[in-house]
Amino acid sequence: MFELYSLILLFILYLTIKVIERYLHTNDTSYIFALMILLFAFFNLWLNSYSDILGSFIEQFKIIVNALPIVIIAVVVHLEGLRKREEREKKRTREFFSKYVSEKIVDSLLGGNKLELGGEKHQVTIIFTDVRGFTSLSEKMDPKQVVEVLNGHFDIITDEFFREEGTVLKYIGDATMAMFNAPVIQPDHAERAVRACIRMQKRMQEYSRHIHAKFGVDFTIGIGINTGDVIVGNIGSHRYMDYTIIGDAVNTASRLNGQAKAGEIVVSESTHLLIKDKFRFSEPIEVTVKGKALPVKIYKVVYE
Repeated sequence: MFELYSLILLFILYLTIKVIERYLHTNDTSYIFALMILLFAFFNLWLNSYSDILGSFIEQFKIIVNALPIVIIAVVVHLEGLRKREEREKKRTREFFSKYVSEKIVDSLLGGNKLELGGEKHQVTIIFTDVRGFTSLSEKMDPKQVVEVLNGHFDIITDEFFREEGTVLKYIGDATMAMFNAPVIQPDHAERAVRACIRMQKRMQEYSRHIHAKFGVDFTIGIGINTGDVIVGNIGSHRYMDYTIIGDAVNTASRLNGQAKAGEIVVSESTHLLIKDKFRFSEPIEVTVKGKALPVKIYKVVYE
């Protein structure tokens, strides 16, 4: 009989381990009840099997033995609390990052990314876009039409950035600020950025014709791209934070955007060095930009 009890105990222990593995894999709460039943059966059989050997021990520590089921339930409840807290954190992460990146990138972040203040130094490719002649354009349209036109062009921009798995950081009036190579590492980040911007400008040509036919105004954008080291992370207060980037490379990208005419894509020398064999470029031009003591070299992307 003792040997039979031992075999049954081993089998129950095996089932218990499997149930725990399934629970951790699926987070299905039904496995908790199965775990409680198995543990209850295990301890009862264990006590029956070893009652003769441990009779005096059980008698002396009866309170502890009787408290074991309560301890087990408390542990299970604690594990369930941890699981729910992890689910809440994942939901919060998804809601936070879904404003900036595609669903594919959000899924890759859910493994362990927590929303905490702070940042780290990282090389990224930064893109600024904005509408050319927006002030005069908005004077010819009523506010509702302006919002409609802006939203339509933001849809195009966001679609193309997400298509290349880029991160849209913010919309600033009629401008967009985006980046590649964060929060997910992308070895070809500069190439992705230019590829997205070329498709963006091509789609904007069709969109401009549509807006001109509907409202009688021209609608074009200029794009500036720069690659450099920035501080990237959650910046703000504990009550409100933004996932964003700061640094001189960001300012340079913004200044390059100002050098881009309607329909143009202007890149910095640092970006050009990474992708000079991937795309066609104009001859370099030296320009003076605000905040820089020396002229900077820029290249215009040639696309059809």
